[in-house]
Amino acid sequence: MRVYFDASVIIAALLSPSGGSSLLLKYLKIGKIVGITSQTALDEILDKTVKIQRSKEDIEQFIAQSGLIVRVRITHEEILPYQGVVDPQDAHLIAGSLLTKCSHLVTLDKKHLLRTDIQERFLPLHIVSPKEILQEMIS
Repeated sequence: MRVYFDASVIIAALLSPSGGSSLLLKYLKIGKIVGITSQTALDEILDKTVKIQRSKEDIEQFIAQSGLIVRVRITHEEILPYQGVVDPQDAHLIAGSLLTKCSHLVTLDKKHLLRTDIQERFLPLHIVSPKEILQEMIS
């Protein structure tokens, strides 16, 4: 299973070592899933170092040890097909998920991505929360 990670899930894993997002990264380390993100998502995380109270070096080390495959930044041209379809701030996630041939996009963004209309629009890509993908993996 190839899973594209939104910045929100990576931040949640960084802040809560016992939560579902962190458990997903543990599955990544043992090879149960392939985890992918992009430099675009990592830039979002690094822009929030003060808010999440971690240094840039701590965050970079966490990412390096996570086992995530980091794709280059998503370009404006790659985002264009999704402009006007999803929130402009989230278009890079759809683009990245599809460009890296992921079966799932895992996010905590209920307002823009974890909505039925958006989830249905991008099938067969499964846009899910950490809880939903963990339940799918167990069953």
